[in-house]
Amino acid sequence: MGRRSGEGPQRPRRQQAPQAGLPRALGLSRGLTPSLNLSMALTPEDVFSEIGGQPNSCTLREYCAFAEHVQNIASCRLLVFGVGRDSAAWRRLNHGNPTLFLENNGEWIDRIGKEIGNEHILAVTYQQSFEHWEKTDFAADQVTLPALESPPFNGEWDCVFVDAPWGPTFGRHQSTYAATKSVKPGGFVGLHDCEREREQIVCKILLEANGFELVTEVERLRIYQSPS
Repeated sequence: MGRRSGEGPQRPRRQQAPQAGLPRALGLSRGLTPSLNLSMALTPEDVFSEIGGQPNSCTLREYCAFAEHVQNIASCRLLVFGVGRDSAAWRRLNHGNPTLFLENNGEWIDRIGKEIGNEHILAVTYQQSFEHWEKTDFAADQVTLPALESPPFNGEWDCVFVDAPWGPTFGRHQSTYAATKSVKPGGFVGLHDCEREREQIVCKILLEANGFELVTEVERLRIYQSPS
C-alpha cells in the first residue's frame, strides 16, 4: 500500500443489485454505471512512476504487472485490501469504474479518505491472528473472514489486490481468503510481500490448493487467476 514503517500510532500503511452500503462507494448512488476504462491513454508507468519504489511500497514493476490486468478488463471492478500513498493512483488507473478499498486502521482511513473520499473506503476488522490459524494446522476451513458492514465478498470483482493488513499484525490469510470469495471466475488476485514465509503459506493453502493458477511473479508480487 505504499505506506507502512513502524505502524501502530505512527503508521504514515452472477450480476445482481448492489448490496446495501456499497452503492455510494461504487459510484452508483447518482445513477452512474461502470464504464469502459477511460484511463487506457495512461500507461501504468504514468500512473505509478512517482510511487513505485518508495519505502514500504510496491516497486514500479510490481505495480505495473497488476495494473496491466486492471487495464485489460473493460469496466473493471477493482477491490483493494489496504489504503496508502497508492490509493489515488489505483483510482486514477481504473477511472470511471468501481474501485473499493478495505482498511482496518482508522488513522489511515481518515488520512486517505481526505484524498479519495471516504465513500470509497470501507472499515474492516481482522479477528484472527496468524498464530491462531497456525494452531489449526493451517486448515483452510478454519480461516475467519474479516468483519465489516455489507461485506463485498460476493464473487463479482474482476481484480483483487491484497497488500493488507500490515504484515506483523494479523497476517494476510483473512484478506486473501476474502479475496478468493470476492473475485469472479477467471479474475485475478494479486498478493504482495510473497518473499515472506507467511505469505508463501497463504499462497499454497488458500490459493494454489483451491485451483488458483499462478500467472505472474514479479519480485515480491504474485498474481493468480481464479478458476473459471
